[in-house]
Amino acid sequence: MQAMAVETYDWIDTTNLSALVANFARVHMLLSMFDGDPRKWIEFLEWNGTDEERRRDLPFAEDLKRRIAEDPEYLDRLRHLVRDFSTLV
Repeated sequence: MQAMAVETYDWIDTTNLSALVANFARVHMLLSMFDGDPRKWIEFLEWNGTDEERRRDLPFAEDLKRRIAEDPEYLDRLRHLVRDFSTLV
């Protein structure tokens, strides 16, 4: 058997990155599946969500609902950010 070269990298803590990725995915779901309406998402989670989805996604959806109510332009900014990010990849 021939030896194989392996390249290694220093450890990078991705804990916060994982939260960032999860939150981006949540925003994308809000926009694409629920047309930006957090009430629809909340209702879906309450009726159809798993325990884990209710534990992790419901507080996020409720926070988005509050933020959208407080700032009418918030949803439009989220839409623009998701669209801008999508053009980068």
